Amino acid sequence: MANAMLARGALGPAAARGLLLEGTRALRPQRRVGDRRELAARASEGCGANDPAARSAYVHLPFCRRKCFYCDFPVVALGEGATELRAQEPEIYGRYVSTLLREMEHYGGGGKLRTVFFGGGTPSLIPPRHLERVLGRLDDAFGIDWGNAEISMECDPGTFDLQRLVEYRSLGVNRVSVGVQSFDGRLLELCGRSHGEGDVLRALDDVRAAGFDSWSLDLMFGLPHQTAESWAETLEMAVAADPDHVSCYGLQLDDSTPFARWYTEGEGPLPSEPLAADLFRMASRELQGAGYSHYEISNYAREGHECRHNLAYWRDDPFYAFGVGATSSLHGRRVARPKKLSRYEQWVEGEGRKVGFPPPDWSGAPLREDEDEDERRDGDGCEE
Repeated sequence: MANAMLARGALGPAAARGLLLEGTRALRPQRRVGDRRELAARASEGCGANDPAARSAYVHLPFCRRKCFYCDFPVVALGEGATELRAQEPEIYGRYVSTLLREMEHYGGGGKLRTVFFGGGTPSLIPPRHLERVLGRLDDAFGIDWGNAEISMECDPGTFDLQRLVEYRSLGVNRVSVGVQSFDGRLLELCGRSHGEGDVLRALDDVRAAGFDSWSLDLMFGLPHQTAESWAETLEMAVAADPDHVSCYGLQLDDSTPFARWYTEGEGPLPSEPLAADLFRMASRELQGAGYSHYEISNYAREGHECRHNLAYWRDDPFYAFGVGATSSLHGRRVARPKKLSRYEQWVEGEGRKVGFPPPDWSGAPLREDEDEDERRDGDGCEE
């Protein structure tokens, strides 16, 4: 994905990336020049702070128990105590959500949202009452097409139980993506994941029982010490779990991560580039053989269960984004929010007030990247 924070589709190993992009380049819809001119004309007619074509919103909830060794997303690590669902709620949840709501105050009007995606971080750490606040503000600012909207939420094993899922569903969440990554406990530990095999099995039971319209299972390949045999076993268990959707992401070594310090792409204990490409082909073959359509680089779905939010990214549709480190695509430009929590809070009260409005000189030109100066200076990661 062009936007690593939002679309989550970039592959790690160079051979697999080249294989995928070459095979799918012709399939990707292109935005016509006329489309951009139409958006510019509509913006000049007084659309308020919203892009009239945007129907999707990404909301970043950065809290995690700990940061995985491969992760370069903006997260706030709360410690293993955050896994206790009945534990006292950290004050930081409410403070962060209040900042999110202030950011959303800069918008109003426009078309109703058709997709909302809560990513992280680990959104399933957030108590339902705070999720209700966010959905309420989105509905007030934009309107949510409740009868047809896809409202997705990432959930990690070990951070939720059935009761919490039912509460999320009662608020309007109708699709969840479970961050399994692997069914191999040894690989989970090597990646710094906070959950184990038992957590995965309990999580899948709870997700099936909660009755969501659709649910997805996230897997990773190209991991340290991963073999073709262990990947085949993970794929077999994934198919047996019978999700509506499966995402298979190739490991990417980002400079700010422990993995980038410890390993070199294509060299042991990481799979070689030819093996990484074989793992991708294996996933495509096995999942399509099990009835899943390979509809996008990293994603497979049963008929009618394609992730509509992912497809909005794939079509290069404009979209709103809120939260630390999130990147929006509005009025012909991408704007990345600061990746440090304290700087994001300052940004919301300053530059963030102008993001929703089209630039004075915008006339449908190709997207440009706007990056926060503090982010360039300070680098990745969150601070409390």
